Amino acid sequence: MASGPNVRVMLVEDHGIVREGLRLILQRAPDIEVLGEAGDGLGGVRLFENLLARDGAGVDVVVTDLGLPDISGLEVTRRIKALRPATRVLLLTMHADDEHIRGMMETGADGYLLKQSAAQELSAAIHTVARGETVLSPVVARRLMTQLQRGRERERRTDLLTDRERQVLALLAEGSTSKEIAQGLGLSTKTIENHRARILEKLGVANTAAAISLGYHQNLIPRSGE
Repeated sequence: MASGPNVRVMLVEDHGIVREGLRLILQRAPDIEVLGEAGDGLGGVRLFENLLARDGAGVDVVVTDLGLPDISGLEVTRRIKALRPATRVLLLTMHADDEHIRGMMETGADGYLLKQSAAQELSAAIHTVARGETVLSPVVARRLMTQLQRGRERERRTDLLTDRERQVLALLAEGSTSKEIAQGLGLSTKTIENHRARILEKLGVANTAAAISLGYHQNLIPRSGE
């Protein structure tokens, strides 16, 4: 939260024209103060450190582009959160794909705003994240909901595996062939192949490699040393 009447903001954007446009938008907001700007990620982190050292408070909200020429906006977020967890970070980007949205969640960013909507929504988004709330562009919110729904569906599917199927999946993950698994378990190779086919069907994946990957992700397969 801002400690005074104004929300103190810092901009990180490598395109000068875009950065100037963002500054002009924010200058029209009477209760937002832009304390500094940077043209790349490392410069943004250094500027944040300098502002933090100046008065111990730094800025309330960092607005950063996701695609920067040196380190990404996600890495900027990680470093700023490590320096001062209370600082809010609003990501501006052209990307609304699953990988970038997962990155936003993992780094602890507080908002994800598409650049095409920034002019109309930027000031309001800054105030929202400054209050401790989360801002998501509608497209991003829909993608995030889809990811959560897929995650629940994957969890539901993994619950369908029998103990024997989990055992077979773990042995496949160790690199064992169907013949080797059959010999180790005292079963026929055909039985193991049937187990493999049912595992793929239940998990909704196309091949064994995808099943193993999902198995690790859902903790169906013990990690080394467990």
